[in-house]
Amino acid sequence: MLKSTINNQTWLVQQPHHAQISGFLAANWGARNGFARPGGYPGATHPALWRDEVVLGIAEHDNGWWEAEAMPRISARDGLPVGVGEAAVPTAANEFSAWSSGGFDRWRLGIDRVSELHPYAALLISLHAYWLYAVAFEDLTSMNDDSNRHFVFGAPEIAAGLVGDPDTTRAFLHEQQELQHILKSRVACDPDMAAAIEPDHLHPHVRLLQLLDSLSLFLALNDDKDYEFPYVPRASAHDTCSIFWRRDSARTIVLDPYPFEIDPLPVPVPARIVPAASTVSVADEGPLVRLHREPLQTIDFTFASPQSLVVLNQQAEQRTVVSTQFTH
Repeated sequence: MLKSTINNQTWLVQQPHHAQISGFLAANWGARNGFARPGGYPGATHPALWRDEVVLGIAEHDNGWWEAEAMPRISARDGLPVGVGEAAVPTAANEFSAWSSGGFDRWRLGIDRVSELHPYAALLISLHAYWLYAVAFEDLTSMNDDSNRHFVFGAPEIAAGLVGDPDTTRAFLHEQQELQHILKSRVACDPDMAAAIEPDHLHPHVRLLQLLDSLSLFLALNDDKDYEFPYVPRASAHDTCSIFWRRDSARTIVLDPYPFEIDPLPVPVPARIVPAASTVSVADEGPLVRLHREPLQTIDFTFASPQSLVVLNQQAEQRTVVSTQFTH
C-alpha cells in the first residue's frame, strides 16, 4: 500500500494500481522530443510486438501484491493499512520489517504469474526486482555506475534498508539470475522476440520500468519536491538524458524534456481517500470497515511540457477572468 497524509486525509493507493499507472505512462511514452517508443530502439525487429511486451511488464511489475493488498496489515498508529516505507529503515521493532522480509515472495508470485505467456515481460520484472536489491552489494554492482540504480530506492543507504537479511537477499538475487537465464532462453526460441534480449534493447527497457515506476510512485505519494532523473533512454540505449520533474501546481507536473506522445497528458490515480479518525465516528467501526467505507476514486494529475504549461496557465487565467465577470 502506498500511503500519504494530505491535509487531514490519508491517500491509500494499492501497489498493483500504482503499477497500472506506470503501464499507462509506458503506453503513452515516446514519439516526441527524440524519445523512442518502448520496443522501438534501433535494430528492433518487431517493434509493435516488443512494445506490447514492455508495456505489459511495466504495467504488471507489482501484480504480486494483489493478495497482500486484499488482506492488509493494519498499523497500530492510525488504524489503516501499513504503507510501504512507513518506517524508513527495517528493524525488528518497526512495521516496515515485515514488508522487507516478505517482499521476495511477492516478486516470485508476480513474475510467475506473467512468465507462462509473456516471458519477456516477466524478464523485465525480474531484472527490476534484481536491481532494487543488488545495488546494496558492492560486489554485485559498480559503485561508480548509477545507470542501474532505481531513482527512488537506488541510493546506497536506501537500498541497504530494503535488504533486511543479507544472506536471504543474496539467495533471492541468485535465484533471479537463474530465472533470468531460463527466461532469456525461452525468449531466444521465439524468432520474433529473440533480438529483444540483446543489451541495447533489454537494458533501456529495464531503465524505463525504473523511471515510470518512480513517476507513478511520486504521483501516488503526492510528492511535491523537484527531481532529476538521470540516464533515461531516449533514441537508443546509448542516447540518454536527464528528465527534470517540477511541480507547478497541486496537480500539474512539468517534465523537461517532455517524453510523452500526448501533451499535456492527464494521469488518473485510483485511490481511497480516508478522513482522519478524529473527523468520523469510529465507536462501532473496525479498520477494514473504515477502509472499505471509502469508495475507490480518481485523483487527477497532469504531466505537461514547459510549452504546454504556458497554454494551460493562460487558459486558467481566462477562466478566472470569465468567472469574475460573471459574479459581478
